[in-house]
Amino acid sequence: MLLHEFYDDLYPNTGFYKSRKTVRALVFNDKGELGMMHVKATDIFGERDHFETPGGGIEHHEDRMLALHREIEEELGYTCIIDEYLGLVINRYNLIGVITAHHFFVCHLDKKKSANWTDEEKFFFEGVVWKTPEEWIDVFTEEVTKVNKLVHERELFMIQYYLDQQGK
Repeated sequence: MLLHEFYDDLYPNTGFYKSRKTVRALVFNDKGELGMMHVKATDIFGERDHFETPGGGIEHHEDRMLALHREIEEELGYTCIIDEYLGLVINRYNLIGVITAHHFFVCHLDKKKSANWTDEEKFFFEGVVWKTPEEWIDVFTEEVTKVNKLVHERELFMIQYYLDQQGK
């Protein structure tokens, strides 16, 4: 089910030439906190300093569930138990000409393993930060610019959507 489409009004639209399918998750630990990846680096978008849900691209040989399990283990260093599928969110990134379809899940940590970040993730990731959903809402409503704003809008929407579904 399509939950929302986000349009990039921060960078000039020169057309789209690529699409990407990803899995992302609201991942809870045993304290009821959500884990977010802290992304901090400089790239084509400029200075990044934002938080985003764990996840990433679905590889050709994977279905969404397999990709989600792989991404959570790679990024957080845990196996996970998938609780539910929330739905689809679409982002358009004008600067790189990509439309991304994010399949969002809710899961919780299971067994401790070890994180296995790719070289690109080592460049971008500062680590994992754990906060309650309400604390994340406060973070995601703070003023940020450029790509940080695009990512935070998506994450804020998903946390609010999840809390609404839970009647909170």
